[in-house]
Amino acid sequence: MIDIARELQVVANTGRLTMGTRQSIKAILNGDAKLVIIAANAPPSIRQDVERYAKLAQVPVVTYAGTSWELGGALRRSHKVAVVTVIDPGESNILSIAGGPNVQK
Repeated sequence: MIDIARELQVVANTGRLTMGTRQSIKAILNGDAKLVIIAANAPPSIRQDVERYAKLAQVPVVTYAGTSWELGGALRRSHKVAVVTVIDPGESNILSIAGGPNVQK
């Protein structure tokens, strides 16, 4: 099983990602997004918006088991992060979670 928090750190160091709802939606609409990760406690309005755009663009969506504080901590940020979008996975294996059981397509 893949440790999403560790893989996110690898992406942050070797690849490209965006944090935040607006930046994530922009990346989805531009066709840059490879994977979207949403915190388990993300507000329903944010979750619905991001999932709608991701579904239209056929980008996999994964629900992070932790809170937005924990997702921010996984990215070594001292603030909440509700949505993370992977643009370039770099040297990580994070895209392999796109076929897991908690993925919404």
